[in-house]
Amino acid sequence: MKMLQRYLLRLFFPVFIVALLFFILLLELGDLFTNLAQYLQNQVGFLTLLRVMYLYLPKCVSFATPLAVLFAGSYTMGNMYAKNELTSIFASGMPLAVLVTPLVISGFLLSIGMFYFEDHILIHFQRQKIALVNALLEPQQDLNSSDLVILSESGTIVYFADYYDDSQKELNNVLIVMRTEEGEIIRVVKAATARWRNDYWELTDKAVYTFVGGAEVLYEDSIDDRLFTEPPETFQRNITSIDEMTTAQAKVFIDNLKKIGAPYHEYLSQYYRRFSFPFTIFIVLFFSVSVGGRFKKNILLMSLLFSLSLATLYYVTEMMTMLFAKWEYISPLAGASLPFFIFTLLSIGMLKIART
Repeated sequence: MKMLQRYLLRLFFPVFIVALLFFILLLELGDLFTNLAQYLQNQVGFLTLLRVMYLYLPKCVSFATPLAVLFAGSYTMGNMYAKNELTSIFASGMPLAVLVTPLVISGFLLSIGMFYFEDHILIHFQRQKIALVNALLEPQQDLNSSDLVILSESGTIVYFADYYDDSQKELNNVLIVMRTEEGEIIRVVKAATARWRNDYWELTDKAVYTFVGGAEVLYEDSIDDRLFTEPPETFQRNITSIDEMTTAQAKVFIDNLKKIGAPYHEYLSQYYRRFSFPFTIFIVLFFSVSVGGRFKKNILLMSLLFSLSLATLYYVTEMMTMLFAKWEYISPLAGASLPFFIFTLLSIGMLKIART
């Protein structure tokens, strides 16, 4: 590594650390004041609030790191340009691409490290934080659900129900369709209610229609309830968050949603986002390198404004693509990766017109 490249890194990392701490503080305060009125209303103690902030710290690091990288890069390059250091470096024959190569490599390694940090550390803290906040603000969560369609036993049994009462572990107005593996209907069971009994659903007021062959239907008023063993947790209102799962757990969760026929596009796009988001750090370095050299006055203020503006634009774009993926206008993979590719192309284009 050349001396000028080491000099750039020595300028960059102290600014990055200070900016990281500053943005972490802003995010911590933002999260605290969002729920402050509810904390006070529920008489949450000071030490408990400190624990909530501690558990939120890894999430703040995840959100603050791209902002800190963007700010540190633009401020460092802008400061070097204002002191005519960049002019001297370019006059010596060193291209901009060569100068910033170690910085870009550091950003790439930081992106990989951030992925493993999120998957092995952040998830555990986030799960504890959400559980603690829910216990403080929502001690009783409503798990009831309505208008249910659940596929069970690899799709050979389909449950329809108007309502699920979690407190009673009971389904109301139940229709159960039993099919072959090829999808041919062999039996339809209607019941007024279904009550969970340890390991099966006990049906009341049953009406069983068995398709014998052709148009012939056999009516019965009894069937072995032990055929219906789908656990009640499947019928609960889904309050699970991908943010509380590791990558492996999220994949299993989404596969189960596909198996039972539940909506999964939103969760799948969040799963793909788990891979694309850490590399935001790598993208913003290109922006900071290409734009930083254009600030010669008010470098601190302009770098901060640029960082916040670009971050806002990126997150708004990501929010829109994730919503489109949730509504199934685009695929989950496109919803998670489009912001990454759009801003990658923009950063490469800005780098081509950067001062050299």
